[in-house]
Amino acid sequence: MKLPIQTIINVTKRIAIYLAAFFVAITVNFILPRLMPGSALITLLSMLQGAIGEYGANSALVSAEIKQIEEAFGLTPQPWYIQYADYIKGIFTGNLGASITFYPTNVAKIVFPSMIWSMGLVVVSSIVAFFLGSWLGSIAAIKRRSVTDTVIVVIISILATIPAFVIIMYLEMGFSVNLKIVELTFPNIKSMNLKTFLSLLNFYSVPVAGMVLSLLSGFVLGMRNNMLHTLRDNYVYYAELLGLSENTIRKIVYRNSILPNITGITLIIGLAISAALTVEGLLTIPGAGYFFGLSLTSRDLPLIQGYFLVIVVLLLVSIAIAEILYGLLDPRARGGAS
Repeated sequence: MKLPIQTIINVTKRIAIYLAAFFVAITVNFILPRLMPGSALITLLSMLQGAIGEYGANSALVSAEIKQIEEAFGLTPQPWYIQYADYIKGIFTGNLGASITFYPTNVAKIVFPSMIWSMGLVVVSSIVAFFLGSWLGSIAAIKRRSVTDTVIVVIISILATIPAFVIIMYLEMGFSVNLKIVELTFPNIKSMNLKTFLSLLNFYSVPVAGMVLSLLSGFVLGMRNNMLHTLRDNYVYYAELLGLSENTIRKIVYRNSILPNITGITLIIGLAISAALTVEGLLTIPGAGYFFGLSLTSRDLPLIQGYFLVIVVLLLVSIAIAEILYGLLDPRARGGAS
């Protein structure tokens, strides 16, 4: 089937926009970490250089190690554009370099396994918050100006002001420390079996619940405002005149009001990733947040760049998926129609 010219033009424009955003992001990723004062690598080299005087006869071996480290991290004198070219080449070849903190481990071997835990927390929390928040928002809208509406809005407004890690901290104090229902420490995983899986579910119940409560406000208030606007449409008045029940009308208006929330989930995922970084550091979950915190405190440039790169790619992909879903659900968005 031949695609319309306008559709091809619009798809090409979108691809160009995403590619431009990607290159701007990785360029910022190249520049900003190099502006950070100090470096863990300098400390590492100083220790090795000090070892020359300590070991004497083995100084040649230590000097060779220093030279190898300098070459591995690109410390040999080079113009910035050559460093940038090597940086771009490393991205597209999958060679993100060696971590300074965990030298000589490759950055990819740290970033990708840790992102599995982080994305599990972020994706599950975001999806639950999306559906639960959209449902609560629809209830508040259909019950507008009632006690139910007031209670939902007040509670959600309060939750919006509390960071995710604070909510999780109080939940952990209640369910882990006092009631001892939920495990406080990340389970020791040697092999994945039913017992390990249940331990993970038990441990993650509090972080997921805390993340969901933190992310709810955007979906609840967004759905409520969208539905309040849609409830003034003529077809809703017609449905009321036909004697349709309140719940039936809510379901009809819900489907027509959920589209902006689908777009908003991309922004929520970005917020969830940033919250997850703090939560994982707090609970010592071996995810991106834990290792990213270590990379910041030790000024591990390759590891910082590796995490930033993966997070940027995930955000761009999530935005693209939301845009595709929006186009599938709303025919007006197809082909660039407004």
